[in-house]
Amino acid sequence: MLIRQTILYLPAQFLSPVAQFLSMMIWTWWLSPTEMSTFVLVTSTQELAYMLSRSWFSFYTLRFLPPAEDAAGRHRYLETETTLIGLLTLPELAAAALSIHFFDGRGDPLTVFMIIAAYYVTRGLNNHFGERARAQDKILAYTLLLTSGPVGGLVAGVLTTRLFGASAGDLLLAYAAMQAVGTAIALPMIGASFRTARLDIAILKDAILNGGPMLAINGIGWFGENGIRYVVDHIGGSAAFGLMAVGWGLGRRSASVASMLVAVAAFPIAARLINAGDRETALDQLKTNAALLTAVLLPSVVGLWLVTDILVDLAVAETYRDVTRSILGLAAFGGMVRAYHAHATGQMLTLDRRYGLLVVIGLFEIVATTGLATVGFYMNYLVGVVLGALIASSLTLALSATIAIRLCGFRFPVADTARIAVATLVMGLAVHAVNWPHTALGLVGAMLIGGLSYVAALAAVYYRHLPPLVGLITGKFAGTRP
Repeated sequence: MLIRQTILYLPAQFLSPVAQFLSMMIWTWWLSPTEMSTFVLVTSTQELAYMLSRSWFSFYTLRFLPPAEDAAGRHRYLETETTLIGLLTLPELAAAALSIHFFDGRGDPLTVFMIIAAYYVTRGLNNHFGERARAQDKILAYTLLLTSGPVGGLVAGVLTTRLFGASAGDLLLAYAAMQAVGTAIALPMIGASFRTARLDIAILKDAILNGGPMLAINGIGWFGENGIRYVVDHIGGSAAFGLMAVGWGLGRRSASVASMLVAVAAFPIAARLINAGDRETALDQLKTNAALLTAVLLPSVVGLWLVTDILVDLAVAETYRDVTRSILGLAAFGGMVRAYHAHATGQMLTLDRRYGLLVVIGLFEIVATTGLATVGFYMNYLVGVVLGALIASSLTLALSATIAIRLCGFRFPVADTARIAVATLVMGLAVHAVNWPHTALGLVGAMLIGGLSYVAALAAVYYRHLPPLVGLITGKFAGTRP
């Protein structure tokens, strides 16, 4: 089930972060470090605005959306959702007003507010309806909602810069327009009530009890991931953060691209098993997810590190090149470590509703990241910042894994991890053995050799498991049960 669902969700999970990954390189050719800082800080703050406004209800929706067979329950939910959608826009508007200062006085304040508000609200709607589409297994709608902003915004942003020149405000407006289009197309696919009604108290109570703790947890997690941006902007200035934003964003996004390829399908499956009382199968599902996560993350991050020089020379503008080259690999490894906590050990704690422990882990991460990144800044400038964040993420994963294993019975895939590490080592040696030219052909060649050598090595270490795995996949797609 997990493999089939992962493949079905693959287009959305691949296209969206890949577009964000590419955009970080593309905008270096048009945006100055100051404009880049503004764009990244606004888009990062949107994630916090969504968490504080809608994420608690989105989490409830993903876990407890009434099934289609419960027509009355689904109807009550949709009416409550419509009312809440309007009310929960208000915190996003407040966040937009507080974000005006990221423009450092550039532009008319009212115009800047309207641009930021449009971006925040449309992206928030994409996120919420995307979670509902995921709960309903509406793959096409989910794909549209997840990609309309990153992919559509990238295309619209390139056209905008060609026609009107490059600025953070113009790019945000282009992204907002495409996000609105995505919601308009996808909403009829998942259904909606356009009639506001009094809030259903039972639904609201359950949403607050179950989603409320996740609001705090997600907010803390957001600071753990994004707080470093504001730390650097504060102690180093917007230009320093603008220079760091590219390498940091590319590295973290690469880990996100890899992790989300497999992570998105796992949680709903495990949640349904837990809700049905089948804990043993749910634990096996999470163990399989952890192995798949490692199989995708580790070679992706190592491969990016190996081709960093070629990629940066080809795709990043000269202004950002030196800093990006020095921090990209460290940022990617840090993103990998954090993704494992978020999508493996952290999910175990979430499913067991260990919300208090998640808060403690999140606070630990914030303190460790802020402290070590600040120390790193004064010791080794931006490289020190990213190294400090990597150490903090490693300490956080160690804490998270220890708690998940001892208290929740999380099963770490030791044998799978060892096999994957061997296959990744073979890939690394194959790529490192060739002196690749710093050209597009050299980059493609390194990626091709790396990918082929990894697949071959992985097949070798898993040779005994290949026949049943092939049978499982073909059986699923043929509509049969293995």
